[in-house]
Amino acid sequence: MQTKTYETEYCGKKLKVEISDLADQANGSVMVRYGETAVFATAVMSKNKKEGAGFFPLTVDYEEKFYAAGRIMGGRFMKREGRPSEEAILTARIIDRTIRPLFDKRLRNEIQVIILALSVDGKNDPDVPAIIAASLALGISDIPWGGPIGVIRVGQIDGKFVFNPTYEEREKTNMDIVVCGKDGKVNMIEAGEDIATKGVEDALKEISKIEDFQKSVIKEIGKEKIKVEIKDKPKELIELFNKNILPKLETALYTESQDRKKPDIEPIEKEWADLLKSFADESAISFANEIFEDSVDELVHSKVIDTPRGQEKRQDGRRTDEIRSLHASVDLLPVLHGSAVFYRGNTHILSTVTLGGPQDAQLIEGMEIQTTKHFMHHYNFPPFSVGETGRMGSPGRREIGHGALVERALIPVVPPKSDFPYTIRIVSESMASNGSTSQGSICASTMALMDAGVPIKNPVAGISMGLMMRS
Repeated sequence: MQTKTYETEYCGKKLKVEISDLADQANGSVMVRYGETAVFATAVMSKNKKEGAGFFPLTVDYEEKFYAAGRIMGGRFMKREGRPSEEAILTARIIDRTIRPLFDKRLRNEIQVIILALSVDGKNDPDVPAIIAASLALGISDIPWGGPIGVIRVGQIDGKFVFNPTYEEREKTNMDIVVCGKDGKVNMIEAGEDIATKGVEDALKEISKIEDFQKSVIKEIGKEKIKVEIKDKPKELIELFNKNILPKLETALYTESQDRKKPDIEPIEKEWADLLKSFADESAISFANEIFEDSVDELVHSKVIDTPRGQEKRQDGRRTDEIRSLHASVDLLPVLHGSAVFYRGNTHILSTVTLGGPQDAQLIEGMEIQTTKHFMHHYNFPPFSVGETGRMGSPGRREIGHGALVERALIPVVPPKSDFPYTIRIVSESMASNGSTSQGSICASTMALMDAGVPIKNPVAGISMGLMMRS
């Protein structure tokens, strides 16, 4: 076994990187140890493009291994790992959101990043070293990628910021933020409490240290990046689109009604498809969807960025600082302990609250955490909420991620078990979606809690926002 080792101090602890031939079939692989917590990351890119794909095919999988905690876990009859825990799914989502923006979105080769949590020391959460490991596995590989990135967890104890706190320290902190960044800029924040600007600023300074460390490793042993051929869109096809379809896009995309459903662009898409039938070059037709999507994207950006301040226009006629029309009601289902409906435009959320005794608390027995949970929020996104057919069943990554996001927003106002000993379960159903269902769930859940008589400290409201800019 051939191994090359690199070490650095990171937030007062030793961070050790081991690059070996253990997984030498992967494009890039690395072991990262932080304290006695160890994770192993691999990055693989398919040799051929995924033909016909209209998106960048990236998959991120984070897997917890029961042996990592030194315990034999699982049910009575099943002792091997099954579907990922909620904690594992949330970690995978953080890694995905961190690395995805640094790929060329025009790539069509499948890329898979797999991170295995191999050892957990009970002090250091594996999610921070997992992100570093994913960054390094991509960085030293021959996969085209714009990293590396840095990551840090920020806590606050007695008014002082604590970086990469241990599990014990996190019990005392009133703040839990995971900040990922590159070149002094944030590209992902996962926050459980109020975000302190000073904390993020200090985090970026620490992140630059781990970035520099990774760059030195990559410079020494990194592979030369594969030059993936990305063909330009055919000029003849662009001219055909600009002449026949582009003039009709604005009319289809923009309306003055705030509460309308999705833009009615299907007729234009059909017209574009009919035009393509007469186009001789079949190989060029694969760019048709990309041309359509890029034109929509450019039009939407232009109406906001290139329009004078105060005259910006969004697709439903609103300015950038206007919210959709609001409606709220409670006690929709009187038999339940609490229920509420919240509308924000065409996003409609139904939230319910069920109260149970202490025996109804959820037992959490995972690789990292063994505890009981007396407050839960679950989120569902059925396909009918977007007017489509689709799979129903166990929750996917989206449902688990959004459910956890809402739960974290509400936990600070839920009374402690000593004051309110009931187990609380909230379920938010996305009944109709036109964006921002997670934030609508925060609003609906708050009202359902009050409808159930739960003495929350303050009402909580959620709203999403985005940044539009020229790259």
